[in-house]
Amino acid sequence: MNDSTVNLSETTETVSSARILVVDDDRLNRMKMRKAVQHLGHRVDVAENGVEALEALNSTPYDVVLLDIIMPEMDGFDVLAEMKKHDEMRDVPVIVISALDDETESVVKAIELGAEDFLPKSFDPVLLRARVGASLTKKRFRDQEKEYFGRIERLTVAAEILESGRFNPESLDLEDLAQKNDPLGRLAAVFRGMAAEIYQRELKLKRAIQTLQGTFLVLAVGLVWGLTPALSRMASGLGSQPLGLAIWVNGIAAVFCLSIAAYRGKIPRLNFKEFMFFVYWAIIAGILQRMTTFVATEHVEAAMLSLVVTLQGFMVFAFAAITGMERASPRRLIGLIVGLVGVSLVLYTRFDGTNGAQNAWLLFALLLPLLFAVEAIVLAGKRPENIDIFASVGLMMAFSAIMLTPWAYFSGDLLSLGPQVGRLEFLVVLMGIVAASSLLLAFHLIATAGAVFYSQSAYAMTIAGVVWGMLLLSEELSFLAWGAFAIIVVGMYLVEPKANDEELVIKRSFNDRN
Repeated sequence: MNDSTVNLSETTETVSSARILVVDDDRLNRMKMRKAVQHLGHRVDVAENGVEALEALNSTPYDVVLLDIIMPEMDGFDVLAEMKKHDEMRDVPVIVISALDDETESVVKAIELGAEDFLPKSFDPVLLRARVGASLTKKRFRDQEKEYFGRIERLTVAAEILESGRFNPESLDLEDLAQKNDPLGRLAAVFRGMAAEIYQRELKLKRAIQTLQGTFLVLAVGLVWGLTPALSRMASGLGSQPLGLAIWVNGIAAVFCLSIAAYRGKIPRLNFKEFMFFVYWAIIAGILQRMTTFVATEHVEAAMLSLVVTLQGFMVFAFAAITGMERASPRRLIGLIVGLVGVSLVLYTRFDGTNGAQNAWLLFALLLPLLFAVEAIVLAGKRPENIDIFASVGLMMAFSAIMLTPWAYFSGDLLSLGPQVGRLEFLVVLMGIVAASSLLLAFHLIATAGAVFYSQSAYAMTIAGVVWGMLLLSEELSFLAWGAFAIIVVGMYLVEPKANDEELVIKRSFNDRN
């Protein structure tokens, strides 16, 4: 390759070698300077003018630049001025090359522009070694100084992050800094360790609070929804048809929720995707789930139906494992199997070899936990998070009531209520409020704790349903059924809720100056 272009020498790099750029428009001077620098054990690139020099400096980190002042196109002064404009170039030492006898003023100007030193055109190799060595020493000292202050700046930034009250150990970005065996490295290690200790302590506290809040929501969902089978069975005993009853319950729930949303100014304008979500949700929860509940309660005891709903938790875990929402560990698989054994025992206590119709209705009731599980997965992954919770539940209930009305009209199953408020009217209004309340609680629980944690509400539903059935309908469970329920609880314990592995940012301020 011609030496009039930027070239890399083939010399072997030594321990003290550096990368040096020689800039001179005279070919012989370039060759002379390159050989002299190579003889010192350094790697050398050459450039024949200021433009080529800046291009080389932009693409390659150099330790020293040997710069001729008088050059065409772009002289040494322009190169120096341009270098000072860029952070990656401003600290590279520059030794200007000058014919000392007639360019003293030029050398002075170059020094004022930031050059480190100068060399005459006719230099002594010993002088070259001294000047280059001194410049390299300054460069390496500056690099160490920059690295040192950079580490101090990183520690300062980490302290500001910690002081701001929003931090986690990863956001402090001190891992590599803490590995260095010097005072700053040890300080970074202590700083990082203290931050990690605080973070873990606060994280445990926050998780405990979240678990407690979630547990209260789970119990609330179970307590409220547990009324549904008992109230449905009571309404069925008063002559209501499932289809007409579903329309009234969903309509009352819709009016209840949408009135609150309108009062809060939260009625949304739906786009097509949001509209279709509420249609799907209405079909799953407002129509299929509601109709299954009302039809099943006509033929299955409320307490038994509540026990069957327990299967929801295991179905959610199974769906979550298949879709990748949850890791299917051996313990969880064992828990699922134990829970299924418990549910099988529950069904066995009610299976009668001589009563095929009752057995068929028990199998039909298994649709209910399946629909609950599908609803939980859909809400966890597809719900429009920008729409108010009251508006969401109200719209779903309204859509389901509207879709059910033509079916009820043509089948003659419309339910006439009023004008006087009797026992049936009271039950229907109460069922509408219960339906709205349980859905609002479930929606909030899924949004804050996830579908898997929500699935635990099935057990609260079961207990509440059994208790409400005993209180309102004088139902009883056999000893074997209670044993089966205990097995189900053991299975749920083995499955256990997923630990929240998402990054949590702890809000805590260490700034006491305010």
